[in-house]
Amino acid sequence: MQPNQLFRSLLVTIFVLIAPWVQAKPLNFETEYQTFEKQPVSLQALIGKKPIYLKFWATWCLDCRRELPSLERTYQQYNDKIAIFAVNLNINETDETIRSLQQKNKLTIPILMDNNGTIAGNFEFKGTPFHVLINNQGDVVYTTYTDDEQLADQLAKLASNSKTAATPADATVEISSVAKTSLPKGAAVMYFSATWCDWYMKDIHPELSSNCINALKIIDKLYRSTPKLQLSAYVTHLWTEQTDVNDYSKKFSLPYNVSVDKNNEQFRRFKATGYPTVIVLKDGNEIARITEFDGSEKPLQVIKAALATH
Repeated sequence: MQPNQLFRSLLVTIFVLIAPWVQAKPLNFETEYQTFEKQPVSLQALIGKKPIYLKFWATWCLDCRRELPSLERTYQQYNDKIAIFAVNLNINETDETIRSLQQKNKLTIPILMDNNGTIAGNFEFKGTPFHVLINNQGDVVYTTYTDDEQLADQLAKLASNSKTAATPADATVEISSVAKTSLPKGAAVMYFSATWCDWYMKDIHPELSSNCINALKIIDKLYRSTPKLQLSAYVTHLWTEQTDVNDYSKKFSLPYNVSVDKNNEQFRRFKATGYPTVIVLKDGNEIARITEFDGSEKPLQVIKAALATH
């Protein structure tokens, strides 16, 4: 089951548990972002001046790939009335893969590259594809995970400045900021991964799947061989529930605790760009970062050397 399908299987539970959507505070974007074609874009400057439609996606998200033709048709229909962007999460991406999908689907819609989650971080969502509609006043008026007739209706209303409906219950949004919890004193290791990296990526990006599995083995050896190691292990919140974390820990017999990185707050805090990532800290300052795990002992040696010499 794909992460997207897994998430949708939980929608009934989420519908019951979540509270109605509330925009807690104004949207906060960086001054400028770059499109895939290296063109500058100011989302902040558009807020309150033109309706905006943000479609969050990733090349390794199969549902996102299937929706690209529909997204392009929407762009052709409304780009003169709505500022429309395909916002790439910019996690584990390559220019080659983006270019390939861009050409295959004949995309003319601007592909906006998120910068360390500073676009996505404004919203709490469980996975992609994710759609956000913002009106002329800068208010988020509709969100959904589904490209369907209801989204089409809301886009038509947004284009005509008509009142849009309340956001559906399966797409709750809450404006968020990066957590500023205290960092451990002395030497410590931060480990970022995903519960689905090994199996979901197996066919889409087999090299990434292997990288995640190799990283798991390295961290396991590190933890078992390093007494009193300060290890903080996080898995992304995308397509992940606590039951997935429990299954993941059991599947790999993990000897350490794993936490869900809510809204990727810690991932963004350390400006990580992909899974897996291992960061060695000394009194909260980064002294080493490893993202490539080729199956050898070299990453383990690098981490241990960093821990021992600082």
